[in-house]
Amino acid sequence: MDILIGLQWGDEGKGKFIDLIGSDYDIIARFNGGANAGHSIYYQGNKVTLKLLPSGIFSSHVKNIIGTGVVVDPIAFKAEIEELAHIMPDQDLVDRILISQKAHLVLPTHRYWDIYMEQSPLYRTIGTTKNGIAPSYSNKILRQNLRVGDIHSDSFNTDAYQILNRQYNELQLLGQEMPAFEELYHDFIQGCASLKQVPIIDTEIFLNKAIQDGKKVLAEGAQATLLDIDHGNYPYVTSSNTIASAACVSLGVSPKLVDKIYGVTKAYCTRVGNGIFPTEITGQAANDLREKGAEFGSNTKRPRRVGWLDLPALKYAIMLNGVTQLVLTKADILNEMAAIPVCTHYEIDEQKISLAFPQSAEQEIKPIWKYLKGWNTDFSNIKQANLLPETLGAFISFLEEELQVPIKYLSTGPQREELINLAK
Repeated sequence: MDILIGLQWGDEGKGKFIDLIGSDYDIIARFNGGANAGHSIYYQGNKVTLKLLPSGIFSSHVKNIIGTGVVVDPIAFKAEIEELAHIMPDQDLVDRILISQKAHLVLPTHRYWDIYMEQSPLYRTIGTTKNGIAPSYSNKILRQNLRVGDIHSDSFNTDAYQILNRQYNELQLLGQEMPAFEELYHDFIQGCASLKQVPIIDTEIFLNKAIQDGKKVLAEGAQATLLDIDHGNYPYVTSSNTIASAACVSLGVSPKLVDKIYGVTKAYCTRVGNGIFPTEITGQAANDLREKGAEFGSNTKRPRRVGWLDLPALKYAIMLNGVTQLVLTKADILNEMAAIPVCTHYEIDEQKISLAFPQSAEQEIKPIWKYLKGWNTDFSNIKQANLLPETLGAFISFLEEELQVPIKYLSTGPQREELINLAK
């Protein structure tokens, strides 16, 4: 099994890369997060944002698994299937999907708990997508939630009604605005009916047997390393473990069966939501980079915070994941810059630090910069590594030497075919 991970705060271009290499795999398995994720992929000229479905959905021979560690919103799942069916009308999408019966459900009331906690002065404002992910994971840990496999139970509708009604009444007492209860319940049951069209199985048994039979499996991570619930900048993190080892836990596959670990990084940094961002830039420079890079949330359309490449944090992410090869994206967005800023170290308490990810906002973090010569060249039409601008080659070599991991792939644009295999 191979694993693909984002190494920053997400939005690195993981979906595009998986879509490109997906034809090399028999199975692509999503292992964390929920409909708060958004992998943007271009399919036959259409920009498609996948929220729950793995990025192998466009390859007819690939089985796409929604694993145990994912929280599944039935309403979002139904909407996503309907959207894809509209642009892929002649393809049997349901036949390509398997869902873990142990994956937990996101209830409609979870979304409103999320909204309430983000807006209430009694709670921290994290900057979530308000998709109900944290409340779902919370109820999972509290052992008060429903799982995907429960939808086949004779008592499911009754159990769901009782849980939703209790949460709805609690939210009403807090003054949270919501649609009518019967509307929420109806939409949820309709979403669950859509889930019933898909095989709901013990995906860990399916995956282990497939690996034993020589099938190629790719585990797909959502969000990214620096948003990991344990290893990110808590509390400004996502609600699941996003690092490579979480794929084994969430999919039920032994670490002994892991081979390659792909790490995807932008040539600069972005993040959505609150929290530490040592290399963040503001003002007109930030606006220009954001516009040129189309740095707006694929799911929420929120403007992303932007900054220059952060090597101490990137080294931290590579260490946590055990990355074996890198995918570099969005270097093309830096095409017209005379010099490319890269943070090589932090200065914290008068100490120079080359590998770290600070946790406290109270620390004064001073980035130490190195400026590399830019490439005033549009390389989007270049298909061979030896034809790339010399200064871009120097930039890649510098990163490989600093990170001690080879950069095997370079993205040259947003389309699926705009990628160079540097190893060839």
